[in-house]
Amino acid sequence: MGLLQRDQEAPFFRHLAETTDLPLTITYQTADSFGLKDTHQLEALRDGRVDIVSLRFMQNIAKEPALEGLDLPGMIPDFQKARRVVEAYAPTLDRYLQDSFGAKLLGLWSFGPQVMVCRSPLGKLSDLKGRKVRIASPGLAQLIAAIGGIPAILPFEDTKKALELGLVDCAVTSAASANFAGWTEHTRYYYPLAFQFGFNGYAISLAKWKALRPEEQDRLTKAFRAFSVKLWRYSEDLQRESERCILGGPCRQLRPSALRRVPVSSQDVQLLQRLSREVVLPSWSARCEAHRPGCRATWDAIVAPVTGFDRPARSMP
Repeated sequence: MGLLQRDQEAPFFRHLAETTDLPLTITYQTADSFGLKDTHQLEALRDGRVDIVSLRFMQNIAKEPALEGLDLPGMIPDFQKARRVVEAYAPTLDRYLQDSFGAKLLGLWSFGPQVMVCRSPLGKLSDLKGRKVRIASPGLAQLIAAIGGIPAILPFEDTKKALELGLVDCAVTSAASANFAGWTEHTRYYYPLAFQFGFNGYAISLAKWKALRPEEQDRLTKAFRAFSVKLWRYSEDLQRESERCILGGPCRQLRPSALRRVPVSSQDVQLLQRLSREVVLPSWSARCEAHRPGCRATWDAIVAPVTGFDRPARSMP
């Protein structure tokens, strides 16, 4: 879905055999045409129904809770920190996926900061109290509930109609996705607080991977690594372009809108991070430990120092 899939992903797979000079026959299908729910991607890899998936991390955390540890709400404020977290934690996630699903991680990138659009005025984070907010992850649901909001976990494709009908007051996704999907047609306020960072990856069946010779694995690895670097740049450029379009600025390839930007205060950022540490992190730790003992200790050693979650939270003024 969206410009990234159309302009980047589809051409990459269409030319992958040529790029790698490998004897590949590739059938590329989007999830809606294939009938594969994005919440069942890991099982599809494990069971051999597909060889490679464009892996939606947030949608697969019920099957592998460690994936959520990459993107806890309030943990990552910008692209620079997002890249550092990925560099630190991706090898661990690759090992987990190989162990549990016979899937090898080939690349990892971000859709960009997961921000908020709202139908009615919003001044600060605590103003979400009593409002219905569309979110896509249980961690963010806990955080919204802790503020006093009413979280609604809705599929992406159902959210535009929910905003139109007033079934939800606000919704969280990337600026590019909100623009492309038409959410801005039914909202008036843009709140660019980075709630999460919307990670995505590419994973290949371990059986298919092991069937390749070492030099073939190397060529495939290099192709996906280069493509992931390209997607990071594309995503960051698209986020800037999308924000300009949403706020009524110059707009080349997306929907022009004129939402009002809600300033993000340091108090909002501190509140988000405090709730992430006090509410989201302990709950995620319990889920991850139940699934994979030692998960939290590994996260503390690898991710916490990169994000600053190994240090006490700054106190609210």
